[in-house]
Amino acid sequence: MAIGFSERLDFGPIIGWELYQVTIDKYHIMFWFEGENALLNVADRFSFRSSDGTVNFSYEIYGNHKSLSVDRILRTKIAETTIVSKEQLDLVFENGDVLSIYDNPEFRSWWFLGGRQNVPVRQRTNWSFSICGS
Repeated sequence: MAIGFSERLDFGPIIGWELYQVTIDKYHIMFWFEGENALLNVADRFSFRSSDGTVNFSYEIYGNHKSLSVDRILRTKIAETTIVSKEQLDLVFENGDVLSIYDNPEFRSWWFLGGRQNVPVRQRTNWSFSICGS
């Protein structure tokens, strides 16, 4: 069921997305992006590292790590994406902070929904949401 992160997935279209809200659910953490009507849904774990090192944590949906402090990246745009490994995608924000999303090979652990509204629906459907995690 897992597809992992690879160069065959184009994460370029999410550069410039501005994070405006983080929603916590029992089984998901949802990162909402303004102006794009877009969502990054995480159903396993992620980590966050501030550029100055003052904040560094992991959040596990099904584990013991439940600390959450992402206010530094609210109203901040994604500046870069980096595929670190098949299991890790880093979203680097304009302020240098990094949100790492992890793929879990046992189930669908992340996915994007929505996207740029200036892209015709036919193309948007093909792009967006061929980017699906495991």
